[in-house]
Amino acid sequence: MPNEHPSFSREPNSASSPTSPRSAKEGPGRILTILADWSVRHRRYVLLCAAAFIAISAVVGHGVSSRLLSGGWQVAGSPSQRAAALLREDPAGAPDLLLLAATPKGPDAPDARDAGLRLLARLQNSPQVRSVSAYWTAPPSTRDKDRTKGEAPPPGPDGRRQGAPATHPLLSADGRSVLIPVRLAGRSQNFRSALDQLLPQVTGRHGPLRVTAAGTTVTARGLQQHSAADLTRTEVLAAPVALLLLLLIFGSLPAACLPLAVAAISVTGTLALLRGLSALTDMSTFALNVTTAVGLALSIDYSLFVVARFREESAAGRTVHEAVIEATRTAGRTVLVAAAAVITGLLGLLIFPMFLTRSLAYAGISVVILTAAAVLLVVPAALACFGDRFFRGDLFARWRRGTNHSPTGWYRLAHRVMRRPVTVTVAVTGILLILALPFRDVRFSFSDDRTLPATSAEAKASQFLRTNFPQARNEVEVLLPNWPTGTDSTHQTQLRSYARRLSTLKDVSGVRTSTGVYARGVLTTPSCRPTSGTEHVTSAQCRTKPAAGSPLDTAHHAVTTTRLTVMCACDSFTPQGLALPDRLRAIPAPAPTLFAGPTLELLDARQTLAHRLPLAALVVATAMFVLLLFCTRSLFLPCKALLINLLSLTGSFGAMVYVFQQGHMRWLVGHFTVTGTTDIVMPAIAFCLAFGLSMDYEILLLSRITEMHRQTYDTEEATARGLQAAAPLFTASAAVMAVVLLAMATSTITTLKLLAVTICISVVLDAVLLRPLLVPAVMRLAGAANWWLPSLGRNRRPVTPLEAHPPAPDA
Repeated sequence: MPNEHPSFSREPNSASSPTSPRSAKEGPGRILTILADWSVRHRRYVLLCAAAFIAISAVVGHGVSSRLLSGGWQVAGSPSQRAAALLREDPAGAPDLLLLAATPKGPDAPDARDAGLRLLARLQNSPQVRSVSAYWTAPPSTRDKDRTKGEAPPPGPDGRRQGAPATHPLLSADGRSVLIPVRLAGRSQNFRSALDQLLPQVTGRHGPLRVTAAGTTVTARGLQQHSAADLTRTEVLAAPVALLLLLLIFGSLPAACLPLAVAAISVTGTLALLRGLSALTDMSTFALNVTTAVGLALSIDYSLFVVARFREESAAGRTVHEAVIEATRTAGRTVLVAAAAVITGLLGLLIFPMFLTRSLAYAGISVVILTAAAVLLVVPAALACFGDRFFRGDLFARWRRGTNHSPTGWYRLAHRVMRRPVTVTVAVTGILLILALPFRDVRFSFSDDRTLPATSAEAKASQFLRTNFPQARNEVEVLLPNWPTGTDSTHQTQLRSYARRLSTLKDVSGVRTSTGVYARGVLTTPSCRPTSGTEHVTSAQCRTKPAAGSPLDTAHHAVTTTRLTVMCACDSFTPQGLALPDRLRAIPAPAPTLFAGPTLELLDARQTLAHRLPLAALVVATAMFVLLLFCTRSLFLPCKALLINLLSLTGSFGAMVYVFQQGHMRWLVGHFTVTGTTDIVMPAIAFCLAFGLSMDYEILLLSRITEMHRQTYDTEEATARGLQAAAPLFTASAAVMAVVLLAMATSTITTLKLLAVTICISVVLDAVLLRPLLVPAVMRLAGAANWWLPSLGRNRRPVTPLEAHPPAPDA
């Protein structure tokens, strides 16, 4: 076979020896050679230290999930967050917990009222509760009036009562359920432990009442619990399947276990680091899932690069010591550059001022650094310790022999592609652009309780809240800082006028403030029961004759900041809901205003992402370009790598919208709730993660092509031989990474499922279409331009840091 293809014969090269002068004097190669030699000489100590590191990290990182937070989509320092901070400081601010008490007889039935008052007393006496409001403390005449005015019209086609008036915000549209807003005591970081103690006491059956819990804190708690369960599921599913694939790839159990040992080092080390970071800053619970997936995938990737090269060098006749050092020196370069590329992609997440993206960046960068360090230290030590014993009993040894010295299907595929480069380029690009078409219809929003499984208690309670309390579907808090109403009649008059004008706006069903509830420009329910039959009631009268249980109780009686709650008849993230803040700002206010609420948080996030995303893309692309320019010493190859990587994202972003926003092919990825929107942060996170991970394969392929080009001086032959050498590695790596990501895609949380599926599609497209088809076609079209760099001169062929010296002659 080699005689039929003379281009595969190799000439002896003295530089191939790991101890040759040229090899020893190289910058990166010299450092890696010294590192590998040290690891080989101290191999037992290295392995013992690695085992101790895993044990210590496991102890330090134990229980880290309880210290992490859910959420993190909000923009730090934005106007909506400044307003939210004012609400949190206000003793009567927005509630942290919403209890839903339902009874078939209605809340005014004597037994329901008695049960409700007992529940209220238990809440008021609980150390976890700061304040609580209740419907049952209102005078009966007021409640009857509210129920009469709250008669609900028939439900619409979507099951919601769109026109239900909201005279009493604590009463459901059908008059059978009440809302109990609760403010929790302590800091928000401790709300999960407070809920763990409080919810078992107050939810469930209380006489005729059936009490469930909803609200942002309950959703956050549910996300943390489901995320922890999903993490365990990912590990249980991914590890055995990945081990089977590695067994097929390496042919022996010891060699297949080596990447899993590297993953144990990187993942446990990152968990210990996250525990320390959680004491300094807010960290997202999703960082755990990303740590496990990325750590396992990259550990297999990088270990595969080094072990495969060790196998190749051993087959060329080197001793174990020489093969280990040469494999670390050559494949180690690829590992370093690939790790730098992934870190570069993750650095883009730090540009966004959200603790979710910041947490994923910290976790991702940590796990990449630890993985690369473990591969460059522990893998050489393990190979030196066990040597060829790693591969004893290899069932596929005969199949592997000679594949690097004779043409295979990958070699022939590359030449077929390069015979028709224009056709292949147009066809592959067209396929990817067609796959990207659904992304034109993307509609952004925030994730809410519907990211949880529909069968969860939190999702059911939240859906009940949306259906039966239409007045609470979308509330915008309007704050007038340092503008108290107090007993100032002028301020009260201005406040009533402002509330009336706000209540007349389109899609506004009512406005609540310290002077009462307004709808369509009319005071429907005063904050206190007037004694004179007139609308005007002074703040002093409110304090002496409070209507406890009125729509507001004391929540809107301002001390330093006046607060108005605008109730919208539409959902927060619909076009009507997103247009409401602009209409609110257009109404002249008696003082400077701040706005809070989910709608404002989404608008702030959308504006921030619109400004920061181009900057993040520019930073990532520039840093990646400089990295590849240094490594390839070519002007064209970095540009080609960046463009091809962007193409790999087009198809995956189209699938993101097609599957998760539009709800197609749900049977392939598991059931989830379709909201018709895409989480606004997910494309940015998927871009940075997928861009860095897919660059691994480009760097691996480029390293092999430049190595072959150094031997052949022929672009087409170098590309074909480089693909033959790299394709088995990146296809095997893509298969294992797909297994890990698909295990993560079994998550019950929609956002994690979306992220895993998007990156998985990007990796598969990269390995199936881009590297074996598009790269050879573009290399053929570029020809000599692939290696051109003006600063190095036109007549001198560059020597690249990615190049490895050709192996020794065949034994």
